[in-house]
Amino acid sequence: MATRTLDELKTIKKEIDESYIRKVLMDYFDEMDVDDEDERTEMAIKLEKAVRDMFDDVYKKTKEAVIAAFIYNYTMIVKVSGYAENPEHIEKVCTDIVNNTFEKIEIEYTTSVDRSITIAETETNNAANYTEYLQAKEDGKQFKVWETMRDNRVRDTHVEIDGMMVGIDDMFQVGNAQMLFPCDEENAYDHPEETVNCRCHVTYQ
Repeated sequence: MATRTLDELKTIKKEIDESYIRKVLMDYFDEMDVDDEDERTEMAIKLEKAVRDMFDDVYKKTKEAVIAAFIYNYTMIVKVSGYAENPEHIEKVCTDIVNNTFEKIEIEYTTSVDRSITIAETETNNAANYTEYLQAKEDGKQFKVWETMRDNRVRDTHVEIDGMMVGIDDMFQVGNAQMLFPCDEENAYDHPEETVNCRCHVTYQ
């Protein structure tokens, strides 16, 4: 894996193509069979930029200050995007992302656009699916069905539960992880292989 010195990281300024990032995120959410595709895309665009801003802050602020700023920005983005806040999750994931960035700053991928996009996609789906779950409970739904995109990119563990119905508060067993819904990092935090870049969704009945 390529590495860079701290001086190189501080001095090299990459030209960020915002239109490219927007297209990648639009294409990702366009593939998903969800009703709030546009809202997810707009949240992810904001969050991706917040992640890149956090990368810059690593060189200017203490770790504690970077974590506090990232938690605040993430929370505000969720709020303005109309999704339900999950403070415990936001604090945990922001702290871990910042810690990982400080620890692996010399590795090129750590502050790359690829990483910021991946974080934005996964965290947006987490927020949207969490909100959808809460709304379904409020609406009196009793069951949920796991739905995949049914193409050759779906991971095997997700294919295995495609179409599975469980009670609304029951867990899906996804590989070695248990989840209330796709990208449920609250319960599957130690199993990123089941959450990162997931395009699955659930339908409620």
